[in-house]
Amino acid sequence: MMKNTLIFLFVGLFVGCSPIKTNTYFSTCVLYGAPEVSLKLNLDKSFIYNFRYSERAIVGKWKVNSDTLILTCDLWTESIDSLSPKNKTSDMYGVDKYLVKGSKLFIINKNGRSKNCYLKSMNR
Repeated sequence: MMKNTLIFLFVGLFVGCSPIKTNTYFSTCVLYGAPEVSLKLNLDKSFIYNFRYSERAIVGKWKVNSDTLILTCDLWTESIDSLSPKNKTSDMYGVDKYLVKGSKLFIINKNGRSKNCYLKSMNR
């Protein structure tokens, strides 16, 4: 009986309890009547960022490390001039990181986590 309980606990912890769901998340900050940014996480571990003020979608790969969603994109390691439209949400080089709290994603910057604007899943 104890062996079955341990197996069930192990499977539940490591198979079914992912802190993030593939879904579309929208910013709680609004720009021109719509969410400032949307983030779509796909099953194949790719993502699509759409910024309200940019026609260009940003694509890359995502992974989860504990309670942190980590986004990577080749574009974020290229040199971009200061007049280019914003193509990521954090001030970290080469990645965007989010603290996962239920259906909310809080951006992580060099000085800690942002509490003002966060991304929220509408389907959870």
